[in-house]
Amino acid sequence: MFFDLTIIGAGVIGLSIAKSCSELGMSVVVLEKDPRAGEGISSRNSGVIHAGIYYPNESLKTKFCISGNKRLYDYAKIKGINHNRMGKFIIASSKDELEKLERIYEKGISNSVTLDFLTKNKMKLIYPDLNIEAGIYSPSTGIIDVPELISAIEGDIQNNHGLISFNTKFIEAQKTTGGFEVSCNDGNNFLINTKYFVNASGLYSDLISQQIDVLDKKHFSSIKYAKGHYFKYTGSHPFKNLIYPLASESSSGLHIGFDLSGQIRFGPNISWVDDIDYSFDESLKDNFVEAIKKYWPDIEPKKLQPDYVGIRPKIQNRNEKMKDFSIMGPKDHGVDGLINIQGIESPGVTSCLAIGEYVKHMINLTNDV
Repeated sequence: MFFDLTIIGAGVIGLSIAKSCSELGMSVVVLEKDPRAGEGISSRNSGVIHAGIYYPNESLKTKFCISGNKRLYDYAKIKGINHNRMGKFIIASSKDELEKLERIYEKGISNSVTLDFLTKNKMKLIYPDLNIEAGIYSPSTGIIDVPELISAIEGDIQNNHGLISFNTKFIEAQKTTGGFEVSCNDGNNFLINTKYFVNASGLYSDLISQQIDVLDKKHFSSIKYAKGHYFKYTGSHPFKNLIYPLASESSSGLHIGFDLSGQIRFGPNISWVDDIDYSFDESLKDNFVEAIKKYWPDIEPKKLQPDYVGIRPKIQNRNEKMKDFSIMGPKDHGVDGLINIQGIESPGVTSCLAIGEYVKHMINLTNDV
């Protein structure tokens, strides 16, 4: 079998790349070890459409988040994907957090994000039951139904004559004069010859990188697993918007998220683990309640119940500052036809369509399609 492009991983990133490249008329196959698309990182996050507030000005995270925000809203509207541009408040719940909140506001403004800074009195008019010293309002933040997004992108790939091969394990890729020979197994071993090869395998991107014979190990990172729990809240609540307490370097805090039915959830926390394990630690509930009470003193703990767990593919160590998305092409690692992608965590869903276009242009600029 021959394809112009072979992609490892049918999460929102791999699918978005397949969508963009198949629109060029390229023959595309996506290899996915699971029986469905988006079973990993893509389906285990908060489903938030981010605005691009927190990240360094020149970073890929800022570039793709801001571009991807508009692309995602436009795509959701065209495709009829359930979404809600409900807005977000970033809040300081004590006076000693005000300086940090002001720095976040300045960062967002410098990233050209539309924001409003609200005083304590103004926040009291909106959320009288919460402990808030001041807040930042982001009108372009919202939520999207990620499974519907995945289905829509899958449909576009199929309409462009692309192929998604489920239950297919990647074994290795060897460089050839014309591209790569990719070994796979879907119950039987088979080979694919491909001109371009994209590693978009998320949590497994370091393991896949090791199986690309000509890729030097100095050009990829080991993945560190950052586990995050979400608790759902049943019953009445005062919230109409996403609410984010102040973030740390490694986490956006126990924020209040919504699903499209209006039910709220809290999370994610962060705990570093050695293995990919989606078991739920219910003993964390007391920690969640304590953190939430700082800004919502009326929470009823008995209404807080386990929801789900996600794992973020960090390329930084637990004590390091945030690292940017890693999207490395031939100019970076010296391997013609290879795009190696790592560390796509938040704002990955928001950025997916923008990353798809970026990788398409990388292939266009570095090779003849």
